[in-house]
Amino acid sequence: MSQDPQEEKADGAGENGNGAVEAELVITPEERAELAEAEKAELKDKWLRALAELENYKKRTRREIDDNVFRAQQNLLNAFLPTVDNLGRALELARGNEQLHKGIQMVVNDFMSALGRFGVEPVPSVGHPFDPAIHEALQQIDTPEFPPGVVAREWEKGFRQGDRLLRPARVVIAGPGSTGGKGEGRAS
Repeated sequence: MSQDPQEEKADGAGENGNGAVEAELVITPEERAELAEAEKAELKDKWLRALAELENYKKRTRREIDDNVFRAQQNLLNAFLPTVDNLGRALELARGNEQLHKGIQMVVNDFMSALGRFGVEPVPSVGHPFDPAIHEALQQIDTPEFPPGVVAREWEKGFRQGDRLLRPARVVIAGPGSTGGKGEGRAS
């Protein structure tokens, strides 16, 4: 049972060693171009998605950094705000002594100017309508100076930095029995 070696090769050309026959896959140039175009579209889609993810990551990271910087500034500024309160109290007590009053006023002005360079400004209080977003009501009193619902006295100055509140103003509000005129726009 010996066969010719040439016939053996021809008979065994389609076998993979296990006796299974492998079919040869023939791809036309048009099919190859279609496959390449599909692969190109898939890679472009992946690239665009990766680019969008990178942009979102950059935005998220920038927002987190800005929030962390704001929180750090807020903590530092909040540590200084009691000093502003104490300078204000000292200013009130020094009204009888012109020189002392003038000196404390200069320090207060310098301090407020320094806070202003960081975008920190006091929230409007006395003479302005009560706003729970920027004011903390301590009590309500009837007064002839202000109409009801208007801030009549400020116990502790409030501050904001841009549109963010650092500390609400602690205030006393004119009550329902108040008889004052328009309070809007009065000096705080």
